[in-house]
Amino acid sequence: MTQGRLASAVPLTGCFGLPSPSDIADKAEDVASQAQELADTLSGVEWGKVSRLVVRDAQTGEVVRELTDQDTIEGAFDPLSDENGLAAEPDAGAEYAFELWQPETQKLGQDAADLDEVKVLEVTTYEGSPVVGLEVSPIGLRLYLTSQAAADSLRALAG
Repeated sequence: MTQGRLASAVPLTGCFGLPSPSDIADKAEDVASQAQELADTLSGVEWGKVSRLVVRDAQTGEVVRELTDQDTIEGAFDPLSDENGLAAEPDAGAEYAFELWQPETQKLGQDAADLDEVKVLEVTTYEGSPVVGLEVSPIGLRLYLTSQAAADSLRALAG
C-alpha cells in the first residue's frame, strides 16, 4: 500500500522579489491617483491668470526667456492636455525648466497690491527625450509623461 502525499501550495510571492497582488493593486491605485491629480491640476490652471512663463536652462538655472503672452503660453502647454500616460524619469540630462507663475489668491482683507506671484507648475524637458517632467509646486507632486508633441512645443519656446 502506498502512502498518499498531500501537497499544498504556499504562496511565495515575497520570495524571489515578486510583488504580491495587493502590492500591485496599491501601485495601480497610486498611479491612477497621480494621473487624476495631474489631470485635475492641468485642467485647473487658470490660463488667464498666468502672469508669466519663465524658461530656464536646467543645467545653469539661467533665464533663457520670459513670456507674458497668454495665448503663446497656453498654446505651448496645450499638448499636455491630451496626455495621460505616465512614464519613468528619463536617464537623459535635464534640458529646460518651464515655470508657470500666477498671482496668489487674494485672501479676505488682503489688498490686491500686496499679492505675490506663486509658481504653480514647473515642466522639465530632457535632452533628446520625449519625456517631460511635471512638478505641481503647491502640492509637491512630480510626474513624468511621454509626449513628443509637448516636449517639442515647449522646446520651441526656449529658442
